[in-house]
Amino acid sequence: MAKLKISKTYSGVTIDANVSPTLVNGFHVGGTGGNTTITGQQIQPTVFITGGSQLTGNILHQKGAHKFRVWDGTRVGTCTLANTGTLVAGQMNLLINFAAITSANLAAANVVTGATSSYVTFATANVASPQGVVVGHQIVGFTGNAATAYVTAINPTVAGLANITVSVAGNVAAQTTNVTESAYASRITNKFVYEFDGDKFRYHLTTPDATFVQVPSA
Repeated sequence: MAKLKISKTYSGVTIDANVSPTLVNGFHVGGTGGNTTITGQQIQPTVFITGGSQLTGNILHQKGAHKFRVWDGTRVGTCTLANTGTLVAGQMNLLINFAAITSANLAAANVVTGATSSYVTFATANVASPQGVVVGHQIVGFTGNAATAYVTAINPTVAGLANITVSVAGNVAAQTTNVTESAYASRITNKFVYEFDGDKFRYHLTTPDATFVQVPSA
């Protein structure tokens, strides 16, 4: 198992802050764990340590392929990566951002019993992703009942506009905004991040592009 390196400060100098000499668009490939208050852009998960609540955290040590020793600013505990945005004690999550989509248009959905799906259209030129938009990924950035919207179908492209079906939790108003196509990580190393379906991607700690996905950092 390739363990995640952890940034540390030694004699006033942060070591392992950047794990790759390779720069892409001015950013180092990959990332490290560590206390996010020290120099660098350490990976920043969301954690739920037993006795606490769901909070932004820090990765202190790797305990297993999917398990880490983490700190939430008050408590230290061991958490396991989970495929959910609603954590329970002992879980943590880490978003993989696959694409930043500008000016995505969500269609209004309004039925008496509450809508369960809607459509999103966007210019195909506005998507740069190593995988493209796929079924099962989450669209983050809409409000209301579409705040948690998962892609359920990829529909035919018309005149340069992509069209996808997303799940919603009830009636939604039409809205146009910038969104992010995301999924949760099952595993992460200094160079690669894995989805729960086993797909593996190179990443960096900035906006996703056609070569790299992005994971959150401080």
